[in-house]
Formats: sequence, C-alpha cells, structure tokens
Amino acid sequence: MGGGLTALASTLFDWYTTHRIETVHQILGRFLIFMALGIWWGLLMWNWREALGRKRLTRTGTAVRFVLFLGLMLGLAYALWSMSRH
Repeated sequence: MGGGLTALASTLFDWYTTHRIETVHQILGRFLIFMALGIWWGLLMWNWREALGRKRLTRTGTAVRFVLFLGLMLGLAYALWSMSRH
C-alpha cells in the first residue's frame, strides 16, 4: 500500500511541477516499480523485526528512531509548505 501511495504522490507532484499529465504507460510503470519495491522493503523490514525477537531497543536506538522520525516529518512539512507557496 505504501508503494501505491508513494507512486500517487510522485505522479501528483510531477503533475504539479510540470503542469502536464504523463502517459498511462509511465504512470502504470511507476506504480508497478514503487509497489514492487514497497513489497520487497516491507519483507526486509518484517524479517529484520523478526530477527530482533523480543530484544528491547537501547536508549540510543530509541533516540535515533525519534530523530529520524522527526526529520522525516519536518521534511514532509517543508515539502508541503514549499508546494503551497507557488
């Protein structure tokens, strides 16, 4: 599902920046690639989670995850803000 949403967001962003719609083949290709990579990434993350078992994250690991999440959210907020200025 994440790959489909990423492909949709990428398609809409390209449409917003170029003011033209791509061909159906390009859009379907983008969806196919993003969804296949999303499934592959999800399986990798699932196997990584299973490999950890019931180990708790260290305090540093928790802090790193929080900083990465915060950075991602700030990046997305900036992207939305910069798109709305035009």
